[in-house]
Amino acid sequence: MGIWKIFTLIVSLGLVEIQSLVVEECSNIKSNLNENILTSLTKSVVPELEGKKKGEAGKIAIVGGSIEYTGAPYFAAISALKVGSDLVFVITTETAAPVIKSYSPDLIVIPHSSKNIRSLLFSKDVVVLGPGLGRAAEGLDLAYDIINICRELRKPLVIDADGLYALYKNVSILKSYPSPGVILTPNNAEVKRLKEAIPIGNTNWYEYWGDYVTVLEKGEQDQYHSNLGKFDWCLSEGGSGRRAGGQGDILAGSLGTFFNWALKANLCENKQSISLAQSVASYAAAKFTRRCNHKAYRSHGRSMIASDMLNEIHSTFDELFTY
Repeated sequence: MGIWKIFTLIVSLGLVEIQSLVVEECSNIKSNLNENILTSLTKSVVPELEGKKKGEAGKIAIVGGSIEYTGAPYFAAISALKVGSDLVFVITTETAAPVIKSYSPDLIVIPHSSKNIRSLLFSKDVVVLGPGLGRAAEGLDLAYDIINICRELRKPLVIDADGLYALYKNVSILKSYPSPGVILTPNNAEVKRLKEAIPIGNTNWYEYWGDYVTVLEKGEQDQYHSNLGKFDWCLSEGGSGRRAGGQGDILAGSLGTFFNWALKANLCENKQSISLAQSVASYAAAKFTRRCNHKAYRSHGRSMIASDMLNEIHSTFDELFTY
């Protein structure tokens, strides 16, 4: 048997062992996920590089940016790309597009007024809505158009930053959003605002939108909330006291990539797969961002900025997600 065939056999056996582990871990989930199970599942969703064509590891759309905020969509987009998506598209305003283009030739930047948005989103795996969107009427109207189009297309959606402000102003727009669902990524202040907007009822505030809308609440301790409580978790490892702008955008962009991978991994191969994918992707993105923050702060201290975290992506990914 040739060396290449032996290598291929070893890799195949390894993948079988990983898949068996995933199925076993899924069957063992009786109550809340623990760290060991989450660690196994996050590693299992990362796709192999060999034999792939461009686009198969992910085509992510970042919708955001405005005349005031061009850094936020850049940080989200470059993070999605560096974590491992093949193609990342930034859909933004006419005024923000040339500025964002100047930041990196690796991003595809499209003014939303120049194209049919539905056709732009049709082939994308995940849509990340909100980074740098702004709170002007133009941005809010774009947010509502994106949510409605994604609902029709049944697109996985991540909503962050000013996308959450748009949701606050029209909280019912996400009601009964279909599978594969939405992940919201509010900080503590944004959680407070959303709670104020949600009608008082007998359920937890994060259950208002239905089974497929979940929440990654960012803070000193990150918390994941869903209607299916056994997939919820808390995370306090890593991070630092430094809260420079752009960190949430890094999380949102990386979450777009992990969300796509987790959905395609078809964890558990049963009706729990979608809900579990949302939880695992959120955990992967939260742990990844907190580790990047910790490492950048260790090097730069109080002078750390979001750009320093981008430089930690490669080493952090290898530490957390490679076998």
